[in-house]
Formats: sequence, C-alpha cells, structure tokens
Amino acid sequence: MQKRTDKGSGRRTGFLQKLAALLIAVVFLAGGIMIGQHLPKKSREQVTVATVSAKLKAIGELATEQYTYTGIYKLSNGQIPFITKKGFTMVYTANFKAGVKVKDIKVQVNQDQVTVTLPQSQLLDKKIDPSSIKFYDQSYALFNWNQKEDITKAEQAALKKATGVAKKSGLLARSQENAKKLIRQLLQGTLDGRKLVIKTEE
Repeated sequence: MQKRTDKGSGRRTGFLQKLAALLIAVVFLAGGIMIGQHLPKKSREQVTVATVSAKLKAIGELATEQYTYTGIYKLSNGQIPFITKKGFTMVYTANFKAGVKVKDIKVQVNQDQVTVTLPQSQLLDKKIDPSSIKFYDQSYALFNWNQKEDITKAEQAALKKATGVAKKSGLLARSQENAKKLIRQLLQGTLDGRKLVIKTEE
C-alpha cells in the first residue's frame, strides 16, 4: 500500500514555525528598546563651566612664546675727563616669556557650544641674563662715579629698550594665536560633541 504524504500540512507547519520565530524576534526587540530606555544615559550636563575650567587650570601657566634679544647700551655722563666724565658700553641679552593668565580665562557652556574667552596676551616674564652682561669702553670719574647705582640704572634702561623691541617683533600676537591652538588641542574630544569657540577679550 502506498504511503500518502500531506504536502499541505507540511507547508502549514513551516509557515507556523517562521511566524513563531518572527514573533519571538519582535518580543526580544521590543524588550531591548524598553530596557535601553531605562538605562542611565550619558548626560550632557557633565560638560560644565567647572569641568572645562578645571582642565584649563591643570595646565598652570599658559606661556606660549619666548623671545631673546641681544643689545648694546651706552652710558655717558659728565664733561671733564677723569673728573666728572664717566661711561661704559654694556652688551647684554634679555629673555622674554609671553602668554595668557589662566585665572583670567572665561568659560561659557550651553547645550550646543563651549565658548572660551582668553585675556589679551602679556609678558609673563622679562629679565636680563646676568651672565650675559659684558662691559667695554669704561671710563671713570673722580667725582661722578657710583658703579653699583650706574650699572643698576643701565640694566633698567636696557631692559626697557629690549621690551619695546620684543613687543614690536609681534611677540604678543604670536603668543595669542599659540594660546588658542593649545587650548583647542587640550579640549578637543572632551566636550561631548559641542562646538568649541575660542575668542579674545576686547
């Protein structure tokens, strides 16, 4: 006797299995969505004025440019040789360091943007290297000579002259641009997708 195969029944069984698998997948997907909605989300409030300011303060002094100037200063005073006339030529090297004061940086944070406002760059340090000073063409006066006082005045005048030269060289402008670059590098990738705007205080 020939065995009869019910093809229609087999097709129905396969369909029901596929339908059951689909329903199970939908249930798991819905469950995953519900669980995901209840999981703690990363809050954008984690990026605040305090957190950004803390990153900036961690760098300490923001000195971004250095400048060295070697100059000559001549002192001449009095009229009568060996009696009142005195003088010398001083060769010296002055060193300058420019940047912005971190404590004066201002930070603003909103949902889309972090704004960092820098103070104007300034000379953070300026001094003559004592080991660089050399004297030439020295002449002494019997009644018009105070070596310590004259050398101090010469150093002060020389530093003032060197400071003017350093500023004219564009030292402060270069320092300002370098400060912006350094802050951008420091904060890059830490602002949770917010746009970073760096300005200079007017």
